[in-house]
Amino acid sequence: MSSFLDLPEQLGELFKEIQRYSLPSRSSLSEEEQYIPPYFSELGDTSEPVETGKEGSEIVDVKINGEENVKFEAFLDGVQRTVLWRRIPLSNGALVPIHIAHICAGIFLRDSKGSLYVEPEFIGARLLLLGPFEGLRQAGVNFETFYKLQDKVIFDIDDRTFAFPDKLNEWIICDTTFRGTESNREENKEGALIGNELYNEGLVRSRAQGRAATLRQRLEMAVLARFRKKFREKWVLVDGPLFFIDKWRNRAFRVLNREIGSENESGLESGVLKNAVGIIKTHRLRPKNPEDIIKLGPTQRSIVKPITKEVDIKGRGNTLDEDGSYAGAHFTWYTRLRSNIKPPYGLLGLVRLDIHKSTIGIERVDALNLENFKEFIPQIDAITRAVWRERWPAIPRGNDYRSASEPYPIYQLEKFLKATILPRRYLASFLSM
Repeated sequence: MSSFLDLPEQLGELFKEIQRYSLPSRSSLSEEEQYIPPYFSELGDTSEPVETGKEGSEIVDVKINGEENVKFEAFLDGVQRTVLWRRIPLSNGALVPIHIAHICAGIFLRDSKGSLYVEPEFIGARLLLLGPFEGLRQAGVNFETFYKLQDKVIFDIDDRTFAFPDKLNEWIICDTTFRGTESNREENKEGALIGNELYNEGLVRSRAQGRAATLRQRLEMAVLARFRKKFREKWVLVDGPLFFIDKWRNRAFRVLNREIGSENESGLESGVLKNAVGIIKTHRLRPKNPEDIIKLGPTQRSIVKPITKEVDIKGRGNTLDEDGSYAGAHFTWYTRLRSNIKPPYGLLGLVRLDIHKSTIGIERVDALNLENFKEFIPQIDAITRAVWRERWPAIPRGNDYRSASEPYPIYQLEKFLKATILPRRYLASFLSM
């Protein structure tokens, strides 16, 4: 087992030490399988649109026979499996969860005949040990081994978490006591898992799931950066938003520059995200006029709006562990991937698309207005049509929300990645088998 996971000796000692202080969870479900995100629960759509719809609505009819200059040749996805591993009993009666997570990100490529295939160089995976270790220390649980690991393994505040893994299944230690992964995070006590907050098991578990989502998102960007080193201009369809926030850019530049070869931090962002299209299938973000959005027909989209902050991070649980604004503006709009049900369409097949400004050749967003944005509309429609072409050949059932809103290549990639990560029962009983 140790050789397969390449478990460092000191880290193995930490696992065993945690076992001595803890009880088995006996959980057979990953955290991701126990939580369904609510729809339209967070109001984040406050930006002004850069185009107008028809008859005063937010609906736009997409020109069906336009210039087809967008064709997806690659598909990117990431998966995570976060499992409650042990519980640490405290003297005050609290039982504090410790989690193990396995994250994996990869790319499917499409050849000239339309077949999907995998290049091993574009598959990366990490294992995470997650717990409020500083909060436990302050509560009297002193993991002596933990402080001997500083130079032996990677911690979540390390810049190397932005890089492609040096080896498959490398371990990352995640102290979830404080929000975020900045080196000075201990200065922000808001939401800290210390003292009586260690009773809040829901927050402890959600923080672990959110930290796994943060590191999975970085891994996805590292995979995309490696892909861009080889294929600068290929169109990539990404499952989820293009989540690459401004405060990450400087740290990411230090390790990703060898992949992209950018001369500065701003060039890194456009170098990675140009010609990448994010597709968001679950919708925490509440549109300003949801009554228009849920009426979208099969050949329509919503008007385009700039977006500066993302809320639809898959796998993050109930609370956002790390947030921030984008450096370069993104543009977003809704469309319906597919639906066999006549109006009203509701949420079936509804997706939101996300692109970086460099994808349509925009440098200054503040100079945009309803008039000069018209030149970019043909490209917006071409991207929309390209996403439509990735629909399933057929929907098994009329109310099958998964196949209605998920592109077929993304579905196949997700199956591959989920088969790559370790089973949840193995993770839940790690070192106890």
